[in-house]
Amino acid sequence: MAWNSYKSGKNIKKDLPGRSPGQSGTGVNVIDAGTRVEGTIKADGNLRIDGTLIGDLNCSGMLIIGPEGAIRGDVTCQNAIIEGNFEGNLLVREVLTLESNSQLNGDIRAQKMAVLGGAQIAGACTVPYLGPPNDNDTAPPPKQLANANA
Repeated sequence: MAWNSYKSGKNIKKDLPGRSPGQSGTGVNVIDAGTRVEGTIKADGNLRIDGTLIGDLNCSGMLIIGPEGAIRGDVTCQNAIIEGNFEGNLLVREVLTLESNSQLNGDIRAQKMAVLGGAQIAGACTVPYLGPPNDNDTAPPPKQLANANA
């Protein structure tokens, strides 16, 4: 598992412009290809997933799911670019971009959303989603019962 680095080996946290030593929450964390993480993650910075996350994620920065990446769980983030697979409920406070090879299964709430041709969505989309009046909503939409319409 490679955290805080691209495949080139370049240390992203160290190479960010204007970054002070010891400053946290402004780097990019990476769950690399071939890595599977299970559990809840809270990221104060950006997160790129090229492996698999099974669990919920609260990311205060940008979430990128790479072409081979996958998440199965509920996610709240500031911005997101999805190229791989996502299964769960997704709340994006600003901009969600679904690339042409993305596959989503679940409900989406986003302020803005761009969908490239070829992206697949199975679920309800609420766009623009501006949040509740008190803007304290950090939880993804509630999970629906499997047989609710049966």
